[in-house]
Amino acid sequence: MSREDTNFYISVKSIDDLLRCLCLASLLELVGWPKPGNIHRRKDFEKTRFEHFIAGIAAIQPNFKVFCEYNFQKSFNNEDDYKTIELGHFFKKAAEEMIRWQGGGNVILGHILILAPLAAAALICIRKNQNNIKDLKYHLNKVIGNASVDDTLNLYQAIRIANPGGLGKIKKYDINDEDSFNQLIKDKIKLKKVFELSKEYDLISLEYSSGFNIILNEGFPFFVKNFNQFNDINIATVNTYLKILSLHQDTLVIRKSGLDSALYISKMASNILENGGIASDKGLRLAIELDNELQKKKGELNPGTTADLVSGVIFCGLLFDIRF
Repeated sequence: MSREDTNFYISVKSIDDLLRCLCLASLLELVGWPKPGNIHRRKDFEKTRFEHFIAGIAAIQPNFKVFCEYNFQKSFNNEDDYKTIELGHFFKKAAEEMIRWQGGGNVILGHILILAPLAAAALICIRKNQNNIKDLKYHLNKVIGNASVDDTLNLYQAIRIANPGGLGKIKKYDINDEDSFNQLIKDKIKLKKVFELSKEYDLISLEYSSGFNIILNEGFPFFVKNFNQFNDINIATVNTYLKILSLHQDTLVIRKSGLDSALYISKMASNILENGGIASDKGLRLAIELDNELQKKKGELNPGTTADLVSGVIFCGLLFDIRF
């Protein structure tokens, strides 16, 4: 991608290259340093380590391959093809392998949820020889909009398998309520609808309900601008993480430690960016200081949902020809 580009075009032409983008997106998000509060190349949590993330990422790559090859067989010239993508089935199978291959618990369920619809949309663009970002956005909305009740049920199973922390409880369709499956079937709650119901307290749900607005319209252009300015994938990754944090309070932090904590982190992220981000000596020092401060709470102040969104941003960057 040239430094002057204002229009973005997909450069990937094969399933194999699409799979490479998916794997790299997860790995590059993981190794970004210093992403304040996250597990990264220099910081583990007590029961979850950097290596657990690597194992989880490696474990789900065959699932992505099956998912992409299955859907590449379709023409996507009619609505029925979108209805049979089986996002939920992928969620469940990928969650199973993530847990099977490492002992650190839920490490990348967020990556799974974010990358799967983006992968499907990108695959359709490749299949139909369409390469504009507008095409990606169009197919992404079709992928999400046509997901079924079965996809919702499989999503719930995937969440139960991953058993992420900090979920909290809701009045209806609660993940821990044994009757939720019957309620979802009875009320015909499709995937987009269930995410719309939880968008107020979960950023991934907000993305599903808004056509991935944060990733595609905020994070991605900022990421490309940073990469073109500094020609450094780590700077672009961490600064994009800080940018999203500055604009949106991390919902995992809110659920674990409250809104005030999330607001504080957003304020500190803004301050780091105002001081040049991690490309400047002062910005890097402030980022390290914030990371050290947040790490003292042993994961309770981990903006993990923001990190998940960054994996989607990086995937788009790679899809649209960023190379380093």
